[in-house]
Amino acid sequence: MRELYFENWRLAVLPVAFVFVAVVSTVWLQLVSWNVPNPYLDEVFHVQQAQAYCAGAFRQWDPKITTPPGLYITSYIFYRLTGRCDIFILRSQNAILICMMLGEAVDILRRLRQANLQKASQQSIQGDGGVRAAILDVHTATNICLFPPLFFFSSLYYTDVMSTWCVLQCYKYYLQSREPDSSGGQAAVTVIVGGFVSLWYRQTNIFWVAVFPAGLSVLDALKGGNTISKSEAGDIDWSALANQSWQYSEVYDCPVCDATLEDYVAVILSVGLAALGKIPAILISVAPYLVVLGIFGGFVAWNGSVVLGDKSNHVATLHFPQMLYIWPYIMFFSFTLAVPLLLGPLVRMLLQGVVESSSEGHLGGSFNQKPPRIILSAVFIALGSAAVHYNTIVHPFTLADNRHYVFYVFRLLLRHPALKYMAVLVYIFCGWAAIQCFGFKPINGPPDQTITSRRNRKGKSKALETRENHDQSCQVSFVIVWLATTALSVITAPLVEPRYFIIPWIMWRLHVPSIAASPSSSDATRDSPSKSPSLWKKVTQALGQGYDLRLWLETAWFFMINFFTAYMFLYRGFVWPQEPGKVQRFMW
Repeated sequence: MRELYFENWRLAVLPVAFVFVAVVSTVWLQLVSWNVPNPYLDEVFHVQQAQAYCAGAFRQWDPKITTPPGLYITSYIFYRLTGRCDIFILRSQNAILICMMLGEAVDILRRLRQANLQKASQQSIQGDGGVRAAILDVHTATNICLFPPLFFFSSLYYTDVMSTWCVLQCYKYYLQSREPDSSGGQAAVTVIVGGFVSLWYRQTNIFWVAVFPAGLSVLDALKGGNTISKSEAGDIDWSALANQSWQYSEVYDCPVCDATLEDYVAVILSVGLAALGKIPAILISVAPYLVVLGIFGGFVAWNGSVVLGDKSNHVATLHFPQMLYIWPYIMFFSFTLAVPLLLGPLVRMLLQGVVESSSEGHLGGSFNQKPPRIILSAVFIALGSAAVHYNTIVHPFTLADNRHYVFYVFRLLLRHPALKYMAVLVYIFCGWAAIQCFGFKPINGPPDQTITSRRNRKGKSKALETRENHDQSCQVSFVIVWLATTALSVITAPLVEPRYFIIPWIMWRLHVPSIAASPSSSDATRDSPSKSPSLWKKVTQALGQGYDLRLWLETAWFFMINFFTAYMFLYRGFVWPQEPGKVQRFMW
């Protein structure tokens, strides 16, 4: 009954957000159609290929197209339904998908929230807390749909929106597969089919539909028993940890808000040792994803390369600075989430001059993560500088096309040889800030409860104990899987494009906890489903009592960026001397 109450509230606020996103995307589509009626840039190739498919010429293929034909197959199906295959109809497919993405994101957020509640031994969220949780999920999902690099392409005929939607679908399938009432066989088939379909839209989806959920499935299999958690003193007994992980296949883990670099190392060590004792269980849990990887491997072997068409300009390589560039990207778009959480600790660090001190944030929550230590910061700066010095790859396309914003970023970095090394400081700080956003925990969530292990083992260290973590801070193990998947997906691309970071950002954003996401006990019991006040009163109470105001700041910030990029794209065109009469436009 309580879960149904929360679900009803989610369904009540979702249509409002859907209409909002639909109106905004429709306006954007119409503006693009009026001002850019002809295919622009890569649309030229995509539109021609789609229209060839609509005409039944399925064997005709433009050699300059590198992505699989999923987008064009979908357009052919759309053509059979509408009878049209003009550029407006082709573009409108992405406008429709951006609205559908809202529902997928809300569903994922709901499943993540319910999974957290199950871990905390709670049934569900009810009362005003249920209203607030539902509105928070829908608002977060709305902001994801408005994410500028994604929203911009919702009215152009590119693969990004459809590719991203497929990845979200596959992530939802993973979350469904780990629910208690999920059928193992049906879940496996869904995962395989979803992953297979996703690969028809973009090859790099393999990392997010196979590697990412496989890593999380390994953690699920290993965490079936007790989890080794951090002691009250915060120390790690490495010998005891290794013994428990090896002998009992238990995994060390802790929330990001309590973690140091040593905890990340301990999690990797613990998972590696524990996995050796549960290989059969791990293989069973990742079997569907191994099938998807096998399908992808077969395609690469058959094609002779990861990409189709123009292989010469899209050669896979190792480009480690990509994992530096992504952090300013995340912080630029999401500083409204990070700054309120980090401002308190940083101000205290500057005022007190204590880099090791714990800090408490404001806006209704606690933020216990320590600022980066001097020695570790020096090590990361050295590693980042080495990556920049030895592995910076400036693709010919980057500096040859002044229509993209990345062109101006690199032109700035290359103005003086020292600038690219000075930027490493920005990369490191932004990376630290982005990771710490995983670790914020609401102040009105239920407190942690520490319990002893169900088995009293001889020789067990007192520094290692099992506990249930009742906050919404991400676990270190999840962050490691997310980092590994992000690295695999971006460092293999020599070309730096904001579009390549869309899915890593969305996965990051889905797991950033909301302030006041967990209601206090008084909020949860003040109004029951059977005896509730008016609709207006409940909404105002939900918005007024601990609502995450950062979401409104995020919405406003995204609107400003989208307005600026739309204005530059539509009304600030320019002409190249070598192509007189042809308008060039700024875009991501």
